[in-house]
Amino acid sequence: MKLTYRTDYALRVLIYLMKRPGEKATTREMAEFYGVSLNHLTKVAKTLTRAGWLKTERGASGGLMLAPHTPDTKLGEIVRLTETADVVECFTPATNTCPISAKCHLKPILYRAQSAFYSVLDEHTVRDLAMTVK
Repeated sequence: MKLTYRTDYALRVLIYLMKRPGEKATTREMAEFYGVSLNHLTKVAKTLTRAGWLKTERGASGGLMLAPHTPDTKLGEIVRLTETADVVECFTPATNTCPISAKCHLKPILYRAQSAFYSVLDEHTVRDLAMTVK
């Protein structure tokens, strides 16, 4: 399984802000720090803001900050928001075109594997990300 850039950037934004508690940062500052696309990072920041994990302030001294509850958010919540695709198409009935889906023995195995992946992420919070980088 490979995470999308959207998830990667979301986690990077949270790491960046966790390392600067109470401080504001701009998307430009973070994009330059990580050497990534400002446009993509801005879209991800908007997603995190709409979800309520970031707060924004406009103006010359504006920027992004973590919402007060964000450090206690489970990483699985973040990844579930930013990852929109299931491991295989048959997990979503609306897009399932697999002719053996009803009798497939692989589907439940992959479902358990995906569930285990999110279960591990749910054991950790955004606060734990601050400890990953010194």
